[in-house]
Amino acid sequence: MKVRKAVIPIAGFATRFLPACKAVPKCMLTILDKPIIQYIVDEAVQSGIEEIVMIIGRKKEVIQDYFMEDDELRNFLIERDKEKFIPQVTNLAHGTKLHFIEQTGGAKGLGHAIYQAKDIIGNEPFAILYGDVVFHGEKPCLKEIIEKHELCGGSVIGVEKVDWKDVPKYGNVSGVQIEEGFYKAEKLQEKPQIEETKSNLAISDRHVLMPDIFKFLENTKPGKGGEIQVTDAYNAMVNTKEGVYAYDYKSTRFDSGDKLGFVMAAVDETLNRPELREPFIKFLKSLDI
Repeated sequence: MKVRKAVIPIAGFATRFLPACKAVPKCMLTILDKPIIQYIVDEAVQSGIEEIVMIIGRKKEVIQDYFMEDDELRNFLIERDKEKFIPQVTNLAHGTKLHFIEQTGGAKGLGHAIYQAKDIIGNEPFAILYGDVVFHGEKPCLKEIIEKHELCGGSVIGVEKVDWKDVPKYGNVSGVQIEEGFYKAEKLQEKPQIEETKSNLAISDRHVLMPDIFKFLENTKPGKGGEIQVTDAYNAMVNTKEGVYAYDYKSTRFDSGDKLGFVMAAVDETLNRPELREPFIKFLKSLDI
């Protein structure tokens, strides 16, 4: 079955970006001239997604307003002979159907956030795009994941190899390698100690899940901090008929929810803008560092 729907959880408090995110949702911080959420929606659409469920929280109106058509702005641009800007501010979802669901009751974890989309997703595979990470590559990262799902017919978790010393910082996948960069998962763990796993594959931010995930989320008990850890539900899916797979994608990941990652994403985007590349390189070379 084609992967047509996606869930984007963006309901967090964004403590790493306070005080800015006291007033602005993290996904609305801009990398150059586009908010993070626009890069993520663009990736989803380029990967074939037709319907997106955004799980939103505080300051939700800012996100909803961003994707609404703005006749006042459009008329202003026409009146000022600035029609060239109109394509930049219209049809920002590219015709994709958007749903906004508010995650109420405080921080309950990614598992709880994803479960809110159950009724809209229904009984079909769907994508997850976490809302503070952007990717750059020859092919959209989510499309890479979807292609592997189409190959194996099961859930596919995006992963990256990390230094062993960093294993305790991330969700972890261990399993059997099927081909270069592609694994049949045997065990998923939430931030294990180095001695507790045989793998340095860290769970990343683009996944395709079978709808069975909702059944497992229903039975997943809250863990640390009272949050429902999605990794626990993934682990419960390992022994299902379809199974769970892990794919070490080729795209470059930028954690824009981290200050350094945010700057790196902006630098990468700048270098990929023809009108900005050379002046920016000239500026970097001029720095006495």
